[in-house]
Amino acid sequence: MLTVCRADTGTMAGLSSRNELLGTALRFAELEHGVISQNIANANTPDYRTRELSFDEFLDAARHANPDSQPDGDVEMRLTEGLATRADGNNVDLDREMGRLKQNAMLFKTLSQLLMSQMDVMRRAMSR
Repeated sequence: MLTVCRADTGTMAGLSSRNELLGTALRFAELEHGVISQNIANANTPDYRTRELSFDEFLDAARHANPDSQPDGDVEMRLTEGLATRADGNNVDLDREMGRLKQNAMLFKTLSQLLMSQMDVMRRAMSR
């Protein structure tokens, strides 16, 4: 089961829970990439409404998931509030979505690097 990492990061258990948390965050970034891409693909679809995922909801679902399985991303997409709607009923702002896509890509890259670093620490600890 996913647990929030405590201050005890000097043990293998601390590294393992941190790796689980990083893995969950990576899974969210992967799902969010798909949602953002869907928004961009539907930028000219009449009546399409911009969607987003909530990291808090995703993390909560991951905490309550089966400990032997990976979170499946069954968090509902929600409609983004407060965006200007065009005459055709669509509210996708391509500039906003491209910015979100770039930000999400940076998040994914950072999380990947952190996870690789954690694995390297574990690998070095096991080789001693």
